[in-house]
Amino acid sequence: MENKNSGKSIVIVLAVLLVAAIGYALYANAQHSEIQTGLETEKTAIQTELTSMIVQYDAKLVENTSLNDELTAARADIISYRDSLNSEKKTSYKLIRRYKNKVYKLQQQNKELFAQLEALSLENTKLNGELVVANETIVTQTAANEELTSENKELTSKVAIAAVLTGDDLTAVSMKKLSSGTLKETNRYKKTTAFQISMIIDANEIAVSGEKQVYFVIEDASGAVVASKGTFNAGGTDVSYSDVATVNYQNKETDVVFDVAVEKGTLSKGTYTVAAYLDANVVGTTTLTLKESFLGIF
Repeated sequence: MENKNSGKSIVIVLAVLLVAAIGYALYANAQHSEIQTGLETEKTAIQTELTSMIVQYDAKLVENTSLNDELTAARADIISYRDSLNSEKKTSYKLIRRYKNKVYKLQQQNKELFAQLEALSLENTKLNGELVVANETIVTQTAANEELTSENKELTSKVAIAAVLTGDDLTAVSMKKLSSGTLKETNRYKKTTAFQISMIIDANEIAVSGEKQVYFVIEDASGAVVASKGTFNAGGTDVSYSDVATVNYQNKETDVVFDVAVEKGTLSKGTYTVAAYLDANVVGTTTLTLKESFLGIF
């Protein structure tokens, strides 16, 4: 009887121990699964963080060129870490801790590199602002210079116009030479041996002083130049002249009297035009008429 009771007790104890063992095994397996799930979640979080860093570097590479080498190298390191983590078949606490340390170091590296980028960006913004101000100053100064140049050209033009010499009271008289060698006025073409021309060069304080050439052009009724001595340039055109007088001009009103000699007997009756040129500009014109001699004597 005692042996039977003892056997039953052993069976009960073993059954209890078996149930307890099964329960512990189930509990331990559940705990392991929970821990593994947590590790996988942390692994995924690390992968997400690494991918986010790569995206940040892609954006910085588009924005910046001054630190491209450093950015490219740092980005390559992050990609390498991410790919290495992705290739890990088993996830363990040791693995997670190792990659967390790597991520921390990468984050610190990112802060330093991004801080440099921010400093460069601020400096570039400052320089761009200064460049804008400088360009605006240049534009303003250029406009002012152009306006000043225009005013100077206008003033120079006005001065040049004002500096042009003018003349007044141009007169011309036909003369004949007497036996005494003196000249006497005549209006007979056969007797004429000279044209006595007189004029006044007006005073001009801003004109260039010194020796001036006054060219006299005498044309007969047909337009032919009388007693041509050569040509001079007047506004790009060669003009034939009868004679030239050299005058010492000192910015004051200056009288000019000049005799243009002609060969006796070379003229004909008709109206003659006399023009005076000074500095290539016409400063006066006049006319005179030569007639036939009276009865061939006077």
